[in-house]
Amino acid sequence: MICWSCEKNAGEGMLCVGCGAVQPPDSTADLFRVFALPRKFDLDVADLERRYKEMTKILHPDRFARADGRARRASLERSVQLNLAWRTLSQPVARAEYLLSLQGIGVGEPAGSDPSNRATQPVDTALLVAVMELRECLAEARIHGDSAKIATLIVDVRARHEKAVADVAAGFAAAPVDLAAIAADLVAARYYRRFLEEAGGESEDGQGT
Repeated sequence: MICWSCEKNAGEGMLCVGCGAVQPPDSTADLFRVFALPRKFDLDVADLERRYKEMTKILHPDRFARADGRARRASLERSVQLNLAWRTLSQPVARAEYLLSLQGIGVGEPAGSDPSNRATQPVDTALLVAVMELRECLAEARIHGDSAKIATLIVDVRARHEKAVADVAAGFAAAPVDLAAIAADLVAARYYRRFLEEAGGESEDGQGT
């Protein structure tokens, strides 16, 4: 990449290796490359957060208040890409969905994915039936004002959600990696998360649908 400021080779990083000017982001780069990390599920989240905070300081708007328009634009575009990468990679479910999207497997709408280039993951009938029954129990408990029953349902489904997420992590750690099985676990996690949001017991990862 040629630096817009010094017109020399800028290197592959956020800042030009020659003059230090912020470079526009590479729109073709995957979100792991934003942090110069390997493309894998098992990330050191503390290290990820450290990198995110360091890069955020470099891109802080106050540093570019009087900068050249091209520098302000590059820093803004970098900030948008950085925040997207952080939101995606810092959460295990979003990170797993994104990794699968890079392999052409669609589970929900992970950040930075291209829906036209993904195969949608089918939903297991048994899962659909189980979730439907849980929602019926929730509706009945609400009709009768049974807060104890609602609390029990939330505890039950939160445990199911946590197991699904744990199975995703185990799936990526296995050899060989079974992407279809991981996708099925992610679909289950997404359905359980939706139930918890509906029931008022947000899932541990705190993600929306």
